[in-house]
Amino acid sequence: MCVVVALSLFLASCSNVSEVYRSIEADVAHGEYLHAINTVHLNEQVYGEKARVLYNLDIGLLYHYAAVPDSSTKYFLQAEGEIQDLYTKSISLAAISLLTNDNVLPYEGEDFEKVMINVFLALNYARLGENDEALVEARKVDEKLRDYAVRYAGKNSYQEDALARYLSGVLYESGDEINDAFIAYRKAYEAYQKYDTLYGTPAPRFLLDDLVRTASLMEFTEEAQQYVALGGKPLDAEERNLGTIFIVAYAGRGPIKEQIRPSVTIPDSSGTLHTFQIALPKFVPRMQGVRSYDVEAFNVADSMTAVNAKTELAQDITAIAGRCLDDRMALVYLKSGGRALLKFLAAEKVKSGLKKKDDAVTNFLGSLAVDLAVGATEQADLRSWGTLPAQIQLAKLRVHPGTYALRVHSSDNLFASTATQVTVRRGKTEFIILDDVR
Repeated sequence: MCVVVALSLFLASCSNVSEVYRSIEADVAHGEYLHAINTVHLNEQVYGEKARVLYNLDIGLLYHYAAVPDSSTKYFLQAEGEIQDLYTKSISLAAISLLTNDNVLPYEGEDFEKVMINVFLALNYARLGENDEALVEARKVDEKLRDYAVRYAGKNSYQEDALARYLSGVLYESGDEINDAFIAYRKAYEAYQKYDTLYGTPAPRFLLDDLVRTASLMEFTEEAQQYVALGGKPLDAEERNLGTIFIVAYAGRGPIKEQIRPSVTIPDSSGTLHTFQIALPKFVPRMQGVRSYDVEAFNVADSMTAVNAKTELAQDITAIAGRCLDDRMALVYLKSGGRALLKFLAAEKVKSGLKKKDDAVTNFLGSLAVDLAVGATEQADLRSWGTLPAQIQLAKLRVHPGTYALRVHSSDNLFASTATQVTVRRGKTEFIILDDVR
């Protein structure tokens, strides 16, 4: 009977949002963000209470794509508050998950998803020129990653977020805090050495220029020479008079989870081995091919003057997602295996009760129903933040103060931004956010 009850709880808890995501992704691919947001609102009940975090994350990111930072921030902060509330899970729900699966638990996000909330919040504030608030969010990233390292006893891969470190440097420099900018750039460069090993993401080439520039401005001669030797551009007198156009480009659709069904063998209390098939999640990539973006900035006062750049990969969300899930897979295996054993023992108890009956047909059909119920409840938790991009790419244009017309197109010629005007001030950074989430 307990297996049947568990099955009922599982079926009642499942909310399939795959159809909703298909509609959202079609809208995002065509830049119809407000329509996508309306779709999410209309399907609030489909998300359900157990996916409330995802509901707010999706709306927050869609508003971010739509260049409505205030609304985006509102929903991201709601999601972050809910995640904090879910940190200590309900004991009763945790017990039910041992009889069914993790889908009965409220979704609180993968570690990298929780960090990306603060990255997007930092970009929202930066877009509004609120650098201090943006820096607060960047520092939250560091706090979260330290907490995760403690939780995993230092065995997790995702202990640094190089993009957040780099954004801190950009924000400090724009606020004329050159020493802090140099320190942040240096930490970003060190973090990218780890990124290169873990995710195949080396430091963007212009980061060395940033290190040389800030070190030179602080008269850190030895450090400036060190980064020039590594490929950084020496500082010239004109650099002091320039401002920055900072392009953040979102490329491709982020990874989604699929179910795999490996087997696990566990001994019972008598030492007898039992082999079960368990259900586990696995992130699979969705971005097809490799693409970058060519950026041109034309001075409005002199249309013949143009500055060019090409975006570089700064955050491979697909690669980070896979490594984060791998880091906690040992715990997932352990929990899934224990759950399989509990279900087996519960099923055997039900079957032993059926065997006491003389009716062979009832015995057979009852045992079959129990096996089907056990199999149906063993489902991997495939929930994830489905509106994320696959990659975040960056480009940096150092230009003279003035107003510029910005044009961007993808290397596969399937994306071109509408002409954007941006006014650049000496020593300041203007953030331009582009999305090509298809």
